[in-house]
Amino acid sequence: MLGRVFDILDCFSGTEPDQSITSLCDQTGLPAATVHRLLATLVEWGAVERSGRGQYRLGMRLWRLGWGVPEARQVRDVARPHMVDLYAATREVVVLGSRDGDDLLLVDQISGSTSAPIQTRSARRRPLGSCAAGLLYLAHMSPAELSVRLGESGLGLPETLRSDEFRLRQVLGEIRRTGIAATPDGSSRWLSAAVFNAQGELRSTLSMLIPEERVQLSRHSQLIGHAAHEVSAGLGARRSQQ
Repeated sequence: MLGRVFDILDCFSGTEPDQSITSLCDQTGLPAATVHRLLATLVEWGAVERSGRGQYRLGMRLWRLGWGVPEARQVRDVARPHMVDLYAATREVVVLGSRDGDDLLLVDQISGSTSAPIQTRSARRRPLGSCAAGLLYLAHMSPAELSVRLGESGLGLPETLRSDEFRLRQVLGEIRRTGIAATPDGSSRWLSAAVFNAQGELRSTLSMLIPEERVQLSRHSQLIGHAAHEVSAGLGARRSQQ
């Protein structure tokens, strides 16, 4: 039974955060009665919640458990004060991100009434290639791993980059050089910087979502880069590792 529960939970790890009983049956091969019974248990426990008529999504209790993992909790605890400072300096949305396979999870957020809105339900999980924070992870992949993952899933990259590997390598090289990634999101822009752990590994990302008319690229890049350096230092990373 436990294996079936994990099979159902795994279905919520794709680019579609909401699932129906029919879609869960299609992905797991389980009978509708079994899926319905297991969902009822997961909803009661708080691991899954109803998001609309016949639709389900991961529940907050599962997210809280995930962030109870010691390393994840350490990142959040170290990052939070710097996220607050960054929001105070800019009044823009500040987000902490983390990689989950080929996806980028938005795991913590600070915003105010004048900040650009994030459609949280649909945007808390994004393909790595579709957002600035995810591009940071791609920029720090080995060429071999990047080629494999591109061949398997495309990573959600825009067609202009997915079909031109030379251009993609140029973009990722520039991101590695500057330490900053930027992507449009409707009428706003994401700016992201990398957070490293004591082993020099890319552990997380700090991002801001800024309306285009308020973007000050040099100033905002400097602010978010400084905040990411401070979080990395708090995790034990040496400056030479960042």
